[in-house]
Amino acid sequence: MWLSDTYDVPESVAAGSHSPVFAKFLRSWFADTRAITHGELDIRFLDDLTPEELSLARELIRRNLKTKHNHIIEGAAALRDPDAVPILRALLDQESDMSRRLMMAWALWKIERDPIFVECLHEARAVRPKLFEYVHLDQVLWLNDDRALDFLVGLLEVKEGIVHSFTLGLLNELEFGRRMLIHHSKMPHQPADYRKLQKDPSFRAKMVAAIRKRTEESTNGR
Repeated sequence: MWLSDTYDVPESVAAGSHSPVFAKFLRSWFADTRAITHGELDIRFLDDLTPEELSLARELIRRNLKTKHNHIIEGAAALRDPDAVPILRALLDQESDMSRRLMMAWALWKIERDPIFVECLHEARAVRPKLFEYVHLDQVLWLNDDRALDFLVGLLEVKEGIVHSFTLGLLNELEFGRRMLIHHSKMPHQPADYRKLQKDPSFRAKMVAAIRKRTEESTNGR
């Protein structure tokens, strides 16, 4: 199987005979990475790896964490690899780029609920809020509790770029259970509505349930 020279994959693995599931893992993470890097890969196929394949997949991801590529970091999270934790922590300690720090902290959260993720979220909102225009906005949902709701409502105060409109759209989608393919100014609920509803217990319970449903149904792990 052809694999990119960018990655550290032993020749014995690249040239070996593999099941369709493990071959798809190799292609997706180490050859044609477009789908995984664009959040378009349904990673639920990883559940079908045998214990032996899972162990090898985790080892390959760990060998390549040094690249600091987002999809490799996501791989450690997707495979829930506890042995990747010390490597990710060491990388995080040395990393200055806020986007990469968020990605590493998110992976640590998914693997073992490391609270550094919460710290990094608040740091990013304070110093570089534009990061929440894309993938990092969805990562907030993985808090999977009231903290996700409060963080999103807090993001409504960000006036930079399109963070405000993306966050408002996400809150409306969670509340009403449908895609909001309209301008943010036309959405059913506006920032003032969410600030007013934020402390309402029934609203909070409804939104947390919607957040958990969203993460449970995630197909790409983000």
